[in-house]
Amino acid sequence: MFIESTPTAAFIITVLIAVGAQLLAARLKFPPIIIWLVAGMALGTYGLNMIQANLLEPAMHTLIELGLAVILFEGGLNLNLKVLREHGWTVGRLVIVAPVMTMLIGGAVVHYLVDMSWAMSFLFGALVAVGGPTVITPIIRQVRLDREVSHILTGEAMLVDAVGAILAIVMLQIVMMPEMDAWLSFQDIMIKFGVGAFVGGIGGWWLGLALRYNVAQGVELRVVLSLAAAWGIFLLANELSSQAGLLAVLVSGAVLQRMDISDLQNLKHFKGSLSMLLISMLFVLLAANLNLHVMEAWLWQGLLIFVILALFVRPLAVLASSIGGQLNYRQMTFLAFMAPRGVVAAGVTSLFSVILIDAGNPDAETLLALVYIIIIVSVFLYSFLAKPLSQWLNVQGGSDRSVLIVGGGQVGAELGRLLSEDREVRFLDLNGQVVHNLKNAGFEAVRGNALDPLFMEVLHAEEIDTVIVMTGSSDHNLHIARLAQDMFHIKNAYVALAEGDEKKYSSLMHQIQAKRLFAKPYTFSYWHDQATRKRLVFDTLMIAEDSELVGLKINELRIPHGVQPLAVVREGQSHIIHDEFVLEKNDKVYALLRPERVKEGQPMLEALVAAKAAT
Repeated sequence: MFIESTPTAAFIITVLIAVGAQLLAARLKFPPIIIWLVAGMALGTYGLNMIQANLLEPAMHTLIELGLAVILFEGGLNLNLKVLREHGWTVGRLVIVAPVMTMLIGGAVVHYLVDMSWAMSFLFGALVAVGGPTVITPIIRQVRLDREVSHILTGEAMLVDAVGAILAIVMLQIVMMPEMDAWLSFQDIMIKFGVGAFVGGIGGWWLGLALRYNVAQGVELRVVLSLAAAWGIFLLANELSSQAGLLAVLVSGAVLQRMDISDLQNLKHFKGSLSMLLISMLFVLLAANLNLHVMEAWLWQGLLIFVILALFVRPLAVLASSIGGQLNYRQMTFLAFMAPRGVVAAGVTSLFSVILIDAGNPDAETLLALVYIIIIVSVFLYSFLAKPLSQWLNVQGGSDRSVLIVGGGQVGAELGRLLSEDREVRFLDLNGQVVHNLKNAGFEAVRGNALDPLFMEVLHAEEIDTVIVMTGSSDHNLHIARLAQDMFHIKNAYVALAEGDEKKYSSLMHQIQAKRLFAKPYTFSYWHDQATRKRLVFDTLMIAEDSELVGLKINELRIPHGVQPLAVVREGQSHIIHDEFVLEKNDKVYALLRPERVKEGQPMLEALVAAKAAT
């Protein structure tokens, strides 16, 4: 290499490759973990040797632990037990039954196929039992599954990491203490669990109080405080009892997400600049350090184990978890063939393999190779299988009568109430009072900035068919519409444009296939202010059979300044108003009016030709 071989050079090269792989994964809309692993293996010690991971070996244990602390703390933040209430026993049984069955059956297969000890075999089974949202979420967005399947997969992914990590910690203790008396082993494991739960619980509670009372102000500082606290909790628990730190950070995240913190959604988006860099770099480095010769030696056994897990264990677990539930056979079949393994499995395995290698365990490299074979094959297979399987089983989602209204303020709320007569409507707005009122009225509403994809994730935007964007900035509206289409595959976008912006943004509107909302310039600040001051009234216009408006597009009509059309109801179904919308007889046009701005006797809508003739 032309660059001097030093630990600093190895670290920087790893970071550059990790960031490049992340960009490529985003461009391909592919789970990033697979790009990290492939890049690491191709450019690592047993590949082109661009990443000289051996130079960083003294720090490997530290890097893995810090990365895992971040991952599991975020997992705790997402450990929302509300999912269990929403989806009954299906998710609850999946996150218990599936990991235990995977550990027992997968462990037995490894024991007889690879001749590994029972303790190490069950450790393998526990390690491959977890999935994780980092793998499932990109698949769900890309495929747009129906709501039941999407929520169950998401709920399982968020919860199963915790169960799998706990099982793996238990099995590691058994592997590390094979000669210890069973009762003493049990006591030691319980001490670790007690220390992890206690330190994590107290640490998470103190961090929650610090955030609630604004000890740190500003999003960046609050995220950095959370990161530092997670690492501090991890260190303290490990000092009190070895390997208790993993459980401690998981518990601290879970405690934190149960507390009343106004910007918790920002903390749930814990994979910000620093944490994403750390995690991506970590997994490129882990892959670069993999012994590909060992993986090659155990390749066919690893593939056979994967086939057994995928075609026998997972379907059996889904069947056992779905009995008595509301899922149909198509949904159950899709769930049975969708179980990719992810970041937590890779990270915990790498950490445990380092611990086992230091302890002189002869099966440590074999364990690492088998788990990574399962991860790579599962992510590749399920990513490519998801879309055709969902089409074949007809479990694709995205209701054609679902709407997300972004940034509409009080007028957006009125539009949503009107559309909700025959549609499902969700709201995303920065106005806290509007969001509060909508929640009290029974709507699903979130306060947040739509330019941050996190808040669309919270609203499950991948289930939405139509987005209406009506903030005060035309530029922001177009950017949000494109984000909704690119990241969440929302098919229809309606964008409000301010006065004079229609021509300015015409080419961009055409590029993203968006429609101009309301077929007229929209001044957000004016209409929101008038609605808030209660100066507006509702009015309706019935299009008679002999009306001159029949057959005309909305953009061919004159709309007075004091009139804000909202929607058209035709044969009981609501329609969103845009430039190309054609009026028909018996259409009912709903609008907000500023009474003093509309002349007496002036029609709500009139044909431009008639208007010119009148003048």
